[in-house]
Amino acid sequence: MNVTFEKKDDFNAIISVQITNEDYKENLDKQFKDYRKKAKIPGFRPGTVPIGMVKQMIGRSALFEEVNRLTSEQLYKYLQDNKIDILGQPMTSEEKEGETDFDNYGDFTFHFDLGLAPVFDLNISTKDKLTRYEIELDGKEIETEIRNLRRQNGKLDVVDKSETENDSVVMLMTEVDKKGEHKDGGIFEQEVTVLPEVVKSKKVKKQLVGVSTGDVLELNVFDLFNDNEMVIAQSLGIEKDVIPTLNKTFKGEVKEIRRVKEAELDQAFFDLVMGPGAVANEEEFKKKIEENLGAYYVAEAEKQLEAEINAVLDANHKLSLPDDFLKRWLQGTKPETYTAENIDELYSKESGVLKKQLIREKIAEQENVEVTDEDINQTSFAYTAQMLRQYGLNNPDPAMVQNFEAKNREDKGYLMRIRDVVVDKKVLDKVKELITIKPKKLAVDKFYDEVKKFNEKG
Repeated sequence: MNVTFEKKDDFNAIISVQITNEDYKENLDKQFKDYRKKAKIPGFRPGTVPIGMVKQMIGRSALFEEVNRLTSEQLYKYLQDNKIDILGQPMTSEEKEGETDFDNYGDFTFHFDLGLAPVFDLNISTKDKLTRYEIELDGKEIETEIRNLRRQNGKLDVVDKSETENDSVVMLMTEVDKKGEHKDGGIFEQEVTVLPEVVKSKKVKKQLVGVSTGDVLELNVFDLFNDNEMVIAQSLGIEKDVIPTLNKTFKGEVKEIRRVKEAELDQAFFDLVMGPGAVANEEEFKKKIEENLGAYYVAEAEKQLEAEINAVLDANHKLSLPDDFLKRWLQGTKPETYTAENIDELYSKESGVLKKQLIREKIAEQENVEVTDEDINQTSFAYTAQMLRQYGLNNPDPAMVQNFEAKNREDKGYLMRIRDVVVDKKVLDKVKELITIKPKKLAVDKFYDEVKKFNEKG
């Protein structure tokens, strides 16, 4: 057996594996003898079938399997022994043609194209300066949260007329032309629900308050949804790329008006939101809300800090990849997903994820990031608890969390995903130690202004 490595450039190489008759003959002959002992062929006693007949029956398939086993074994051993990091998997070379005659017991040569991982140094230090926002709550935030909770747990009534901006208006939205008629091919009677309170346009908000069932309104659809493309697309049931073609004027026929009667601030409400007996009165309830909001905004601030860390890592490491090789590999391994028509678009996303992963691995290796069973167990428990909260169980019982967590572990890929979460968190925590982070106090609205500025840059 012989393995040779030819580096074409920084990102591409060819590895060649030569397998001779001597490499596989002994093991192949053993397979033939074993088969001969067990074979039940009419006209022959067990163990007397001619070797020539055995070779005719299983020779080609046995040779194919044995040569491929040896080739794969030697290829990956060479990569491991020589510490060659590759991306994707080796692929049959497009440049060199191998010797692969499985009809004869001769020598074989296989050539494989490799995509090499980029070699780079970690570039992160105290010169990289970021801000950890410390969000200050005021009474308004707490009252708003309590009000939202009372609405969420209140009673829904259908009424004939809207009286305040807190009444939801259900409309059938139709896109119209300059004459006020349905635009040819445009949206027709798409049902949407709007809460006037969240509409920023004073004109549109005024249009929605005081309407009755059956009224028809002429509305600016972009003002109605605060120019939020994602909300526009979801509400109208269209793709985002269709939005620029929309006429701004829509007619909305009021189908229904919904009013929520807020839940009373009583013990039943406190128990529902916080769990039985968690709080005993309104004062304790407000204090608990303040604690929960504080924890929420701490998490939001940390989420923003980590988003900015990711941006710094990306800016400081402009990695190049074996793009042509990886595109070919993706199309070869998942042809149902990656095609010649979409590979460029999808690859731009895949390459971004891969670069992020390579940087993470570099940090984890250089900073000796380790993951313990305890890390995985704690993260899995927290993930399951959060999942239950999303289903409305604000304070799930630990026994219930453990039960659901055990079921999650039945999914073979679950613990691997949890491990990735742990690694990602530990890597980001390590980066926080390597850079300079300065605290800054600011109000909630100012914090989200900073978030908006950051997102607009990216």
